Amino acid sequence: MIARIKRRADVERLYMMKNMTKEEMDNLLNTVGDGVMALSSGDAPYCIPFGFVYLKEMVYLSLFPMGRKWEIINKNNRVCFNVFCWNDDHSEWSSVVIDGRIVQVRDLQEIELVVQANIAKMGLDPATYLDKRMAMYKKTIDNPAALKIFRIETERMGGKKMKTLIGS
Repeated sequence: MIARIKRRADVERLYMMKNMTKEEMDNLLNTVGDGVMALSSGDAPYCIPFGFVYLKEMVYLSLFPMGRKWEIINKNNRVCFNVFCWNDDHSEWSSVVIDGRIVQVRDLQEIELVVQANIAKMGLDPATYLDKRMAMYKKTIDNPAALKIFRIETERMGGKKMKTLIGS
């Protein structure tokens, strides 16, 4: 009986959910390609997948200011953003959740930093991509229907990781 209790305690300790360190959260946010942004208009949640870059402890993403997401953001700019991944053998998962406010980036220097980070993340050629993309943002910055860069200003961030019972 005592051996069974000890084994159970060992199993529970092994499979407990653990907090991620700041370094682990930053690493996940800098390596995962996509995340999900959750919005709420009060009574109905709405989630949308996005590619993103993580700079200066903020998530940056591109979106067109239209549609259901835009209607919700105009009513409530508080959002939640989640990234999630498994390790190679699916024996452990990690997840980071960021709560904050989404705001449009209008500063062209900040936009350029985001574009450069996206170029690096996606493996694009900066010699051809950067100038074209920046010309587009400069030309359309005052066009309310054009593609825009937004950032989630982090108010709270937390990460969890946990070993799984898969394969045990």
